[in-house]
Amino acid sequence: MIFATDLDNTMIFSHRTIAGNKDMFHCVERYQGREITYMTFSAVQKLKFLMNRMLVIPATTRSLTQFNRVHLFQDTKYAIIDNGGVILHNGRIDPSWDNHVNTILNRYDFEKVYHVFTTLPTLLSSPKIIDEKFIFAKVDDIDSCKKVLKYELDTKIWQLSFQGKKVYAIPAEITKGNALKYINEYLLNENQTTIAAGDSNLDISMLEYSNYGIIPSDCELKALNKFVKAESADSILDFVINLIKKSSSL
Repeated sequence: MIFATDLDNTMIFSHRTIAGNKDMFHCVERYQGREITYMTFSAVQKLKFLMNRMLVIPATTRSLTQFNRVHLFQDTKYAIIDNGGVILHNGRIDPSWDNHVNTILNRYDFEKVYHVFTTLPTLLSSPKIIDEKFIFAKVDDIDSCKKVLKYELDTKIWQLSFQGKKVYAIPAEITKGNALKYINEYLLNENQTTIAAGDSNLDISMLEYSNYGIIPSDCELKALNKFVKAESADSILDFVINLIKKSSSL
């Protein structure tokens, strides 16, 4: 069995999200000496339980540098970074997937899309090309930016994602689902039962690829009834643990 999980707002949560209840949470990420993200103590124990019994794969849109700050996931055999743009195998970039992704990226006009991002209204900072894989910006008015990007960019070629004040444009072929499929069917040379958890449109490919897709009940995907809804990270992990127990009793 494989459990592939998104990180931010699915498994780990920022200091803003936990809002004053820090004593109930375990810090899983620090940056420049500050605590940044957390999990409940019980979720940490459940995750460690799963890591000892199945293949757990973190799958994130974070850059490699950002992912490396989350210490709890550093010993996983595989990790999906940059929204599927990078696969780590025992902490090292998988060269075959890297070559495949670079072939894809050569077909995309990053310069043009970067220029569109520089024209977005209410930019809070200059756009960035993250790990040469996708374009990212922070804005103050997300709705006005949606209108610009949906007008300027071909959404069959570029995935657009709007999360809080964050805006992403990612090549449509670079997905967590494609990376997870590569790990399961090529690197493992198997077709294991796969469980995935995620909270945003960037997770849909991974959720749809998997035998079981789990989403937080209050996330942007909540209207999609084809996925299992869970109240919290603890509930997501409980669902996975129950699946393991059922499979082992068969």
